[in-house]
Amino acid sequence: MEEYWLKIFESDLYINEMLKIWEEGEKWANWINEVIKKYGIKGRRVLDVPCGIGRVSYFLNKLGYSITGVDISEKMIKKAKENVKEGEFVRGDMRKLSEVIKEKYDVVINIFNSLGYYEEEDDLKILRELREVTSQEGIVIVNLENRDFVIYNKPEILHSFVPPYLIIDQNKFDPFTSRLHVLRTYIKDGKEVEKIEFSQRYYSLHEIVSLMKKAGFKIIDVFSGYSWEKFEINDPQMTLLAKPS
Repeated sequence: MEEYWLKIFESDLYINEMLKIWEEGEKWANWINEVIKKYGIKGRRVLDVPCGIGRVSYFLNKLGYSITGVDISEKMIKKAKENVKEGEFVRGDMRKLSEVIKEKYDVVINIFNSLGYYEEEDDLKILRELREVTSQEGIVIVNLENRDFVIYNKPEILHSFVPPYLIIDQNKFDPFTSRLHVLRTYIKDGKEVEKIEFSQRYYSLHEIVSLMKKAGFKIIDVFSGYSWEKFEINDPQMTLLAKPS
């Protein structure tokens, strides 16, 4: 399973997608900065996991935060190091985070729908690892796509253009497992370049809240994406703010 996801995350096509939505990282960083101020988090040490190419870390660093990032992809870590010169980035598996991270952080972020790659038990392991590296007075921010939105609104065929590629996703949601199965095709100049297939577990709010409580967190707020709008059942994204219990 790890090799399966590594193949996707190490793909130059996937990394190209991340580069094309770089600007979204600034919106997230600004919102996270507001969260830190609003909830009175004193420290400025941020752990970004998975950090990807550093698109949030870059802007948080510009705002004066000390950044550490972890990602399972060596290519992603290399890009993050190039993008965030003052950050510290290490390759590691979220399920075994404490093997590479020995300190505790004031702010731990897990965003861009970064759970559900493996099984539910693995997500519980990941959340427990996040709890382990969060200071007692710190905060954790988990951002996920909302299962209840996905099952009614995700089109079976989705076209998007990430220059120079036309990306076609064929989506099928399995209600028995809550996994979205995706067949993704990359097309350039009218020709198919690559095709990848993957599935990801999606969570409803009550499910992820239950997992986070089991992992040792108390939920302090839930918002819609990077906004101050309280999460509602028909929102595309849910962003949970939590502290160690």
